[in-house]
Amino acid sequence: MKHTGIVVASLLGGALIGSAIAVLFTPHSGPELRRRIRDFVDDEMDKMKEEFERMRCKCDEHGHCDCEN
Repeated sequence: MKHTGIVVASLLGGALIGSAIAVLFTPHSGPELRRRIRDFVDDEMDKMKEEFERMRCKCDEHGHCDCEN
């Protein structure tokens, strides 16, 4: 169970990299492509932060929970 966080982070990181590569190979103008990449990365970083926070809020192996929920 200790490696679950690493697996999830790796999966999300791989998805982010794969998606960024796909965006790079689409035909768009330079400024439009940079804007799309910036927007995409910002959105994905927000998703990763939310997922990290959700995982951090789960109880640890001793049953202690870090969240206010």
